[in-house]
Amino acid sequence: MNNIDNNPMDATTVILSAIVISSIGALFYNLLPMYLGTAQDSKGLTNSEIGFLSTAFFLGYNIITIWAFYWIRKWNWRRVTLVATPLAALGLYASTLTDSYSALLVATAVSGGAFAAIYGIGTTILSDTSNPARWFGLKIAAEASSGALLLLILPGTLIARYGFDGMIMGILITILLLSPLLLLLPARGNKTHEEEVQEFRQMDQQPESINHWAIWSALFATLVFFTGISAVWAFMERLGNSAGFDPSSIGILLAVSLGFATMGSLAAAGIGKHFGNVRPFLLSLVAIAGGLLLLADSGSMTIYAMGCCLFALAFGAGLPFAVAEIAELDVDGRYIILSVPAIGTGAMIGPGAAGLLYTGDSAQLILSLVALAMVIAAGLMWNAHRNKRC
Repeated sequence: MNNIDNNPMDATTVILSAIVISSIGALFYNLLPMYLGTAQDSKGLTNSEIGFLSTAFFLGYNIITIWAFYWIRKWNWRRVTLVATPLAALGLYASTLTDSYSALLVATAVSGGAFAAIYGIGTTILSDTSNPARWFGLKIAAEASSGALLLLILPGTLIARYGFDGMIMGILITILLLSPLLLLLPARGNKTHEEEVQEFRQMDQQPESINHWAIWSALFATLVFFTGISAVWAFMERLGNSAGFDPSSIGILLAVSLGFATMGSLAAAGIGKHFGNVRPFLLSLVAIAGGLLLLADSGSMTIYAMGCCLFALAFGAGLPFAVAEIAELDVDGRYIILSVPAIGTGAMIGPGAAGLLYTGDSAQLILSLVALAMVIAAGLMWNAHRNKRC
């Protein structure tokens, strides 16, 4: 789709706007451990309740991104962003105004839907570039960097003074600071699916055939992968807390972990297309397994820190290659948007399941199931690669 000379989606301003909009869309997820921890402490929620708080966010997120399969190539992206950005902020702000758990779930779900529209547009823009793997890597690195910065700043400032409300204030300030760059967004992508088909007909060529089974296999691999990642990431702060580690040290470590995730994504950006998408993805799963082994035996802060950082490095590297594989399989550009609800569904299922499984005494069951999820993701992604074309 992107083998066109002077691809307009390769413009620096377009790529910059896509990276910024993706960073806004990913803020909630990258701050999820601290968000859930402050919500639990400030509002007296149980483990299962904070797990389902994350699930509510990604329920709204997934509804909008699945719907985006029909509107993402038709609607004006700048106008959608103009509506979605303030709506996301209002949803978060509303969550500070209530002590009702049900109202908190609704406000969080509304915010999730708005963030989804923002994130989905950023992902679609970069899928239209000539080297998606490179820009997906840089995108995820930028997302992790902004999250790491907030994880360093917020605990000793706004959270220390205002608790959960301070957490929300920090997110809202970040959105406000990044929003002006959204004026650089393009109104739409390269072309619609119908225009592509017409172009191929005029050239007396047939569009490259799509193996839908391969695309769905890659999408489900991404979903299973992110389910496992989210189950661990959502409770990373609680794992350290239950081990008795210093809360301020845990906050710093979470920020450092996102720094390692940034390094992994930058490595993916540097590698780009050189080794394909699947082999680097499988290598990242091996590294994740190593991180899980360390977290399973985190009797000391040093082992816990090593496990957190290795885990984050590996998932930061693996995710860009998973999404890039979907983009490569998606010849006509309609299916890449489904990578967003695949990620969102994983982010919805993982914390909810982890909240039910985690007793506060042991995380062995969670870590074992995550290891199984990585094995399933590897099989699905390899199947997608093996059946690339009809």
